[in-house]
Parts: sequence; structure tokens; C-alpha cells
Amino acid sequence: MPPPANTTSLQEHRLGLLVWKARQIRQAVTAFEQAWPPLPPEPAVPAFGWSQLQRQLTDLAPLELQPLVADLVSAIRKESAAKPAEMVLREILTITATVLDDGFREKYAEDPTML
Repeated sequence: MPPPANTTSLQEHRLGLLVWKARQIRQAVTAFEQAWPPLPPEPAVPAFGWSQLQRQLTDLAPLELQPLVADLVSAIRKESAAKPAEMVLREILTITATVLDDGFREKYAEDPTML
């Protein structure tokens, strides 16, 4: 039995979205590397895993923001393979600052759909 006629257009749409997302990430990486060119190699920070990062950020976050941490870490993790390590570090620091920011906490309490 042949697939429905709209299957191809759905597949093309999904492929188009994937290509768009890949281009978006590539542009972000290029902009990041222009702003912060790679540094010479040096000793690495101690290794840790995504679960450890999530656990520690969840513990640091205020109670009302703790449910957001898993989604924020997941978003960074999904794109991390396509980005330089320093860019991933910057994103981790950004979400850390966000969940610890009292102003963000107040705005999120007013509108939990803001993310």
C-alpha cells in the first residue's frame, strides 16, 4: 500500500526544519567564534556529566524554578555536539545566572509561559 500523498510533503517539511535548525546553529557558532576565537590548548576542567550538571543546577535553583532546569539542560545538551566547548560553557553559565536571578524568578512567577 503506497503512503498517503501528503507524507512526502510532511517529510520535506521536517527535513526543511532540520536544515533550518542546523543553519541557525552554524550561524550561532560562527558568530561565537568570531567574538571569542579559540584559545591555545590548556588543562581541561574536571569532567562531569549532564545528569550531574542538572542535579547541581536543580539544587541551586529556587523551588519554583527547579522544574525548568531539566528542560534548560536538555536544550543545551541536544545542541552541544555541534558547538565549541566554550560556547556550551557560556550557555551553562547563562542558565545558571537565569535560575539564580531574583528578577527572573519574579517575572516567571507572574508569567510561567514566558519560556
